Amino acid sequence: MRKRLIVDAERCTGCNSCILECSFVHNKSFSWANSRIQVEKEPERAISTPKVCLQCAEAPCITACSVGALSQDKTSGGIRLDEKRCIGCKACVSACPYEGVFFDEERGIPLICDLCGGEPACVAVCQLPQAIQVVER
Repeated sequence: MRKRLIVDAERCTGCNSCILECSFVHNKSFSWANSRIQVEKEPERAISTPKVCLQCAEAPCITACSVGALSQDKTSGGIRLDEKRCIGCKACVSACPYEGVFFDEERGIPLICDLCGGEPACVAVCQLPQAIQVVER
């Protein structure tokens, strides 16, 4: 069954564990810039909001890709990127209504959640606050 992420910003502590875990799982390094999840912070209000691809049913990022570099995995529901087809136009970034697509300027590719093949690493490290959870679609 296909999955999707849900975010409960009120539970987010702003610890950034999800960012570091995501970058490590995908790039084998701890890098804020290479994570498929970001945490927007409002320190004056003590609010932290995780931003991540929510695996929209209609996936406007996929529709926006003029070269067909994006697709949705039929098993997990995660977004797949064919790096060889991607031209780095950032149309997918602009198309996301939830600001859940990021761009790796160094490699010239979008960073979109692939759900780690069905078991999202960010969810595993967010066990105590449970600000990010995976649910069946």
